[in-house]
Amino acid sequence: MIVIGAGPSGLRAAGRLAAAGLDVRVLEKKSRVGANVVCTGIVGNEVFDDFGLDRGPVIEELRTVRLVSPFSTVLTYEHPRPFACVVDREKFDNALADAAVSAGAAVACDARVDGISIGRGGVEVTVRDGQGGVSRQAAAVAILATGVDFGLQKKIGLATPRDFLRGAQVEASLPGRGTTTLFFGRDVAPGAFAWSVPAGEGKARVGLLTKKDPKARLRKLLDAHFDGCPGTGEEASIRTKPVAQGLLSGTFGDRVLAVGEAAGQTKTTTGGGISYGLTCADLAADVILECFGRSSFGAADLAEYERRWKGLLQKEIVVGYYTRRMCARLSDGRIESLFHLAQTDGIVPIIREKADFDWHSGLIFALLQRLSFMKIFRDVKDRLGPVGLS
Repeated sequence: MIVIGAGPSGLRAAGRLAAAGLDVRVLEKKSRVGANVVCTGIVGNEVFDDFGLDRGPVIEELRTVRLVSPFSTVLTYEHPRPFACVVDREKFDNALADAAVSAGAAVACDARVDGISIGRGGVEVTVRDGQGGVSRQAAAVAILATGVDFGLQKKIGLATPRDFLRGAQVEASLPGRGTTTLFFGRDVAPGAFAWSVPAGEGKARVGLLTKKDPKARLRKLLDAHFDGCPGTGEEASIRTKPVAQGLLSGTFGDRVLAVGEAAGQTKTTTGGGISYGLTCADLAADVILECFGRSSFGAADLAEYERRWKGLLQKEIVVGYYTRRMCARLSDGRIESLFHLAQTDGIVPIIREKADFDWHSGLIFALLQRLSFMKIFRDVKDRLGPVGLS
């Protein structure tokens, strides 16, 4: 087995496959696992128990969220219990790498895969190391866990996303910013939202998702709400990445499949992908092990992987996608009216009952039902009706 990419989904799949006795190599283009990741680092509390992960990388548990409207109205929501936590992504990823290595996998950094070819006898990849040396490696099956680098998918005809949001984030010293805060409005992050997330030791991760100009939008947010965030004016300090939106079909082929962000397995509401990636890594490992059991690795065999992950995630991805697009059309005045409605109406109880950090469709349908007196929400509810019933 060759796994291309040492993010959470690739490492999880590698660990599972190695633990089952397969020879597994993980090839990572970065110089170290978990380096320079653009991610808030928020994961649901259930992730650690569901996947048997150590809580060592946890920086802080989250229970309270502040929401700031376009006109600076502030809502503070406190959940009955901690619902998520912020992790140190480099430590989180390295814990998964350690688990994979302990299970028998080999993890190589500074190993960029420039080419991939698939034949009747297996998969061959062209690998360039940190000194520019080129080698070729072969395996029976390959997993593409390449994040938002879709070059290899395009080479072999797997599906790639067509719709993206643009993310930007900076981590800086911001004492007193210990509460997770979300910012909304067309002047803040058109098409999505912005955030400030505590990162431990007086630091915070400030970022946003938007359709275009993420760096410029983030600098404007820093000036407006964080006193310019001293030390973040340099171009290199703000990191950006595309975030795929929508449901992909064709995440498998002969002897190859894609997992995690490479397969579009992200929450279309928030752009997060850790829990979905880990879940689908387990599904990928299960299907691959079944294929080894019968020594058959064709597209017809690996199609079962896509059937299983869509069975779990299709509803979440589709509902989140259309809901986010609907919210992107709201004017600042309409967003403000929702803030005032939330202060006086029964919306908070719905959130307390239905909120789940990783699975959003239940809450979305409950809120659409409550807000269906507004045409824009009623239209989305009607459009998603068949999905909600499935």
